[in-house]
Amino acid sequence: MIEDAAAPPDRRMALLRILLSAVVGAIFVVLVMRNVDLAKVGEWLGRATMLPLAIAFLAFVADFVLRAVRFWMMLLSTTGRRLPLRPTIAPFIASFGMSDILPLRLGDGFRVLWFSRRFHIPAGTVIGTMIVERILDLVTIVMLGGAALLLVGISAQPTLLLNFRIALVVALCGGLALLFAPALLCKLLERLLGRIAFKPVGMAIRALRSTSAAVVQIGSWRMLAILTLMSLALWLLESVVLLGVWISLGGSFQALLKPFLAFAFSTLGTLVPSLPGHFGSFEFFGIQAFTLVGVDATFAAAVMLAHLILWAPTAIFGVAWLLLGAALARAGPRDAAIGA
Repeated sequence: MIEDAAAPPDRRMALLRILLSAVVGAIFVVLVMRNVDLAKVGEWLGRATMLPLAIAFLAFVADFVLRAVRFWMMLLSTTGRRLPLRPTIAPFIASFGMSDILPLRLGDGFRVLWFSRRFHIPAGTVIGTMIVERILDLVTIVMLGGAALLLVGISAQPTLLLNFRIALVVALCGGLALLFAPALLCKLLERLLGRIAFKPVGMAIRALRSTSAAVVQIGSWRMLAILTLMSLALWLLESVVLLGVWISLGGSFQALLKPFLAFAFSTLGTLVPSLPGHFGSFEFFGIQAFTLVGVDATFAAAVMLAHLILWAPTAIFGVAWLLLGAALARAGPRDAAIGA
C-alpha cells in the first residue's frame, strides 16, 4: 500500500523532468534557428570533403572503445576483482546510445542494471563508479576548455570573458578537490552537515559527501592520476570529430583552436537539461563559442555535422544491440529445446 502510494509522485517528478528538458531543449532549438541561415548551412554541408569526416568517425569509435576500457579499469579498482574486458565494451557503448534516444538518461539506469547483474556487482558500486567517471570527464573538459580559452583570441567584452574564466576556475578547483582530496572533503562535509539547518544546502552537502565517498573507492592517487590523464586523452580524441568537420568544411589548419573551443563549450553545454541526445543545447553553445572567436554563425554547419557524427553511431549501436540481445533471448529457449 505504501509503495503504491509513493509511486505517483515519482512518476509526476519524472514527467516534470521530461517536460522541463523538452521545453529547455525546444528553446535552444528556436534560438539556434533564429540565428542561423539554414540555406547557408546547406551550402557549407555541400562542400564537405569525405577524408576528414572518415578520420573524425574513426576517432570517435576509438574514443568510445577506450572509454569502455576506462570504465572497466575503474570497476577493477572499486571491486578488487578480475573482470573480463570484452563483455563490458558493447553494453557500455549501448548505454550511451539509449540515453541519446530516451529521456531521463535511461541508458544510465540500463548500465547500472546490466553491470550489477552480469558481474554480480552491487548497484551502489556501479553508480559510484559512474559518478567518478562523470567527475573525471567534467574536470578534464574544463581543463581543456580553459586552456583553449586562454590561447585563442576572444572578441568579447572583458567582463564577460572574466566571468567565463572564473566559472571554469571554480569548476576545475571543485572537481580537483573531489578527485584528489575526497577523504578530507568528506570529513569537512560531515562537520558542515551538522551545522547547517537550511534543507537545500544540506541536500547538496549530502550529495557531495556521497560523491566524495565514491571517489575514495577508486583507491590510490596514482590510479586517479592515470585515469585523469586517460580522460584528457579521450577528450582530445573526441575533439577530433569537430576538428575533422572544421577541416572538411574548409576551415583553416592554423585556426584549429577555434573549433576546439567550440567543442569544449558544446560539451559543457550538455550539462544543461535538454532534449535526448542534447539536441539544441549542443548546437547553441557551440555556435556561441564560434561567435566569441569571430567565426560567422553560418559555420554552425560544423557544429551540426559534428553533433550528428557524435550522436548517430552510438544511437544506432544502442538500438541494434538491444534488438540483437532480444533476438538471442528469444532464440535461447528454442535452441535449448533442440539441444535437449
